[in-house]
Amino acid sequence: MKTKPVILIFALLLFSSCIVKSLKPFYLTQHIKFDKRLLGDWTTGKTSTWKITSFKDTWEKENKDRSKLSEDELRVYETYKDSYFVVYNKSDKEGQFIAMPFMVGDSLFLDFTPVEYQSEELNALAAQHLLKTHSAAFVDFQSDGNIKLRWLDQSVVSKLLEQGKIRIKHEVTGIDEDFVLTASSEELYRFLEKFMASDLENKWDTDTTKTLTRVNAKP
Repeated sequence: MKTKPVILIFALLLFSSCIVKSLKPFYLTQHIKFDKRLLGDWTTGKTSTWKITSFKDTWEKENKDRSKLSEDELRVYETYKDSYFVVYNKSDKEGQFIAMPFMVGDSLFLDFTPVEYQSEELNALAAQHLLKTHSAAFVDFQSDGNIKLRWLDQSVVSKLLEQGKIRIKHEVTGIDEDFVLTASSEELYRFLEKFMASDLENKWDTDTTKTLTRVNAKP
């Protein structure tokens, strides 16, 4: 997709707490399922907005003549055509993401990965050292029409690992000692299945949750 440069400082992330990051996608292609209920303009506060569109529709508007596209561009389209293109803006700082919808049992999840990030304080060499990792958010549809996006919380997963209740490949790496899952997509998906089936208390009651309210929603 042809995207405009965006400002996204990952040290700020989306939250005060840390979301669980992975080198590999959390989904398996056979479980991908697009849900139109997520489309539209949303807000999570006075200074936060979310615009969620179909990746396919956004791509086709920007690339009307497919004959001019390279093989790599067509491959990207085929890979992400069933995903969403998400523009998240908080306090005039914008982030652009691809969010792939997939089912874990009867639950809908989104696999988030940034499309592009840029900062005036970040030079080209520094940018090449940054990885575009994946995160997983449980889509919790509310009866009032709101949507809670509940990301896996690092503190919850780390505690389970320390207690020996789960086993999954991970590393703590870098100067900032970042916690990153290194398991395969198959292992990550099985982990989500077990996590959803567990009776772990307060597993979603963390700061890594955003409540989306549709813009101009009727009271």
